[in-house]
Amino acid sequence: MTDHKTHAAVLVAHGDRGGPAPNAALRAQAEAVRALIGLPIVAPGVLKGQPTLEDALAQAAATGATRIAVYPLFMADGYFMRKVRERVEATGISPAPSILAPLGLDAALPEILVREAASTAETREFEPITSRLLIVGHGSKLGPASATATRKAAARAALARRFASVTTAFLEEEPFLDDALAAGRQTPTVVAGFFFGDGMHGGEDVPDAIAETGANAIYTGAIGNSAAVAPLIAAALTASFAQIP
Repeated sequence: MTDHKTHAAVLVAHGDRGGPAPNAALRAQAEAVRALIGLPIVAPGVLKGQPTLEDALAQAAATGATRIAVYPLFMADGYFMRKVRERVEATGISPAPSILAPLGLDAALPEILVREAASTAETREFEPITSRLLIVGHGSKLGPASATATRKAAARAALARRFASVTTAFLEEEPFLDDALAAGRQTPTVVAGFFFGDGMHGGEDVPDAIAETGANAIYTGAIGNSAAVAPLIAAALTASFAQIP
């Protein structure tokens, strides 16, 4: 078993711009991961807001850690991952922190998404096998990474064959969530949020779209809120620390 006494981790997210409890998912997952693998510190940081990514890295370095790993709570390896790499490098922290692959690319995440969706369906008395699973991602005008990651997750989710169909929609590119909901307004639909936290997008935009379209739909919330996510993060960090530097 790896001794984590000289290791430290940073969980970095975008930073919630809305929602009832900004960055609550980030703080909760950081504490859960720390408890799971016994790290001296799992510091949360954000790209926009407080505490900053730089603050979190400084906290990790202040422990005297010989290994620091940064786990990005993003759903794709796109624009924001580039910002993470740039800002980590700019700190000049030594030893240089390792930056892991983002949460959204973890091959085990779609299975969690399907389980959460099936559980949510039961609260509305939807039968998953006769319902649509609509996975909604952010989408982006800055590149295809967000949409590609969302579609890959949907393709893996479809392999479980728990739902009648698995489709995708986006908030900032076509097909838009409003249109997808309106097109299947009468179809029992479980909307799964391919987001990390319940900020403005995950906590407000999706529920508003369901209400405004009158769709026969229920929302799982952001996948980043799931208690099953912390073990994924913990496993990735443990594997990273086990590698010979």
